[in-house]
Amino acid sequence: MSLHQEISNIPLVSVVVPTHNRKSAVTRCVESLLRSNYPRIEVIVVDDASTDGTFQHLSALFPDVELIRFEQEQMVSGSRNAGCKHAKGELVFLVDDDNVVHPEAIVELVKAMSDNPHAGIAGPIMYYLRNPEHVWCSGVSRNSLTSITRFSTEKPDGSASCYLTDDIPNAFMVRKRVFDEVGDFDQVGFVQHLAEADFSTRAAREGFQAIMVPKATVWHDVPVRTWPYRGTRNLHMSSSERAYHVARSRILFMRKYTSPWRFVLFTIAFLPLIALAHMVMIFQDSGIGYRKGALAESYVRGLIDGFNPKVYGS
Repeated sequence: MSLHQEISNIPLVSVVVPTHNRKSAVTRCVESLLRSNYPRIEVIVVDDASTDGTFQHLSALFPDVELIRFEQEQMVSGSRNAGCKHAKGELVFLVDDDNVVHPEAIVELVKAMSDNPHAGIAGPIMYYLRNPEHVWCSGVSRNSLTSITRFSTEKPDGSASCYLTDDIPNAFMVRKRVFDEVGDFDQVGFVQHLAEADFSTRAAREGFQAIMVPKATVWHDVPVRTWPYRGTRNLHMSSSERAYHVARSRILFMRKYTSPWRFVLFTIAFLPLIALAHMVMIFQDSGIGYRKGALAESYVRGLIDGFNPKVYGS
């Protein structure tokens, strides 16, 4: 068999990178993807209405990368959906723009998918770019009563087997047929926050597992988390719009996926404490200056709209 025939038998991986006003970060991410040792990839960057010249910059720098541009911001679910619709591969690797991808990561993810036929979603171990010895996320668990999400920060043995996770943020590979079975990312209820959680939960209900792949690595360019968490970016609330969706999506997720009595208990016993903690963090964040009031107002609107019966019924 010729080299061309051997390569053509390898699954095509479509890499989808949503980006918004992070020209330097997405350039670094694409450069790392183009260094991949996997022989069959296509890279699709979705420019979500950037105003920093991202589209022109990438067009000049990467002529072989497919670029999609929105004129009005769609946020992460809309951007991912647009990229996935253009994807030709039977496997889609979705990666946020503030990551650096190890050259072997895609190889290891594809191998894990091949070795685990029940897996519909597979993710790498995510380390901090600024502190590469420390894990940002090596798995996710979510409490179905309190809604509190825990990111594992344990550093797995590089020879360890794949293991199950509730969902995978930031960087993950999906079999294309999962989208055929469960649909796209939800652009109504989960436009940004908990988008992966909603997608993974729907996939799990159709029998698709989500797994972590210890031999696959990416580095995520975010501040190192310390406890107690400080700063709105640690809560994914870097703007008023994001603060709104952080509040609203938590309630929508619990409405959608918990029993009525659990939702009532969550609303009475846990949501007020979570909301109070978030409001305190907003007003204690010196980095957002005059925007504190706007973020707080948006957060409260999100709490109110989370109970709106027009979204997913009453």
